[in-house]
Amino acid sequence: MRRIEIARPEIANLVDRYLVRLSLPTDDLWVSDERTIYARWIGRRIPAHYGGAYCFLGQYEAHAILINAARIDLAASRALEIVVCEEFVHMRDFIDGDRRRHSHHGHDRIAHRVSALTGATLEEIRTCLLPTVRRKPRYLYRCPACGMMVRRRVRGTWSCGRCSPEFHREYVLRLVPDDHGAGKSVLGPARPDDKAVGRDLARDRD
Repeated sequence: MRRIEIARPEIANLVDRYLVRLSLPTDDLWVSDERTIYARWIGRRIPAHYGGAYCFLGQYEAHAILINAARIDLAASRALEIVVCEEFVHMRDFIDGDRRRHSHHGHDRIAHRVSALTGATLEEIRTCLLPTVRRKPRYLYRCPACGMMVRRRVRGTWSCGRCSPEFHREYVLRLVPDDHGAGKSVLGPARPDDKAVGRDLARDRD
């Protein structure tokens, strides 16, 4: 069964173009430009920094493709075409029995094929996505024993590495509530030593 859930007409046009250029089947083809829809199809979360993705869904015998326009530098004339072309090259390879993955995005055999198909330079291929913005830590934790403060981007369970070299429930870090009592702190720029402490001295629970 074919599923095409694309909001942007320019993506739909490129999909049609590369289906023809790469002689790809259209039955059992699922394509979306919405990350949440694609995640529902494949049954797992897709990182926000992905510009595109291809997956063969064995349980449905379907080829699923994501074109994540939010991560593509749409100001660059060929960027969208590059991503669409690359994902359909992955599909072509899978059908042909080539299950190799990227060895180095923008530098490998796939990049050269995309360049030949789109006319884009390798530099255009390497820079077709927007720069990734690293999220600032949102949560502040404190050791109940020594008072060490640790910043984290996600909520979780860690113990103080200063008080115990291994995970120890007596030294589990406690979430510092914000001014409204919620277990969350919206923090300003972290000091360099905060990052080091969070990385080196907090022990994850197994």
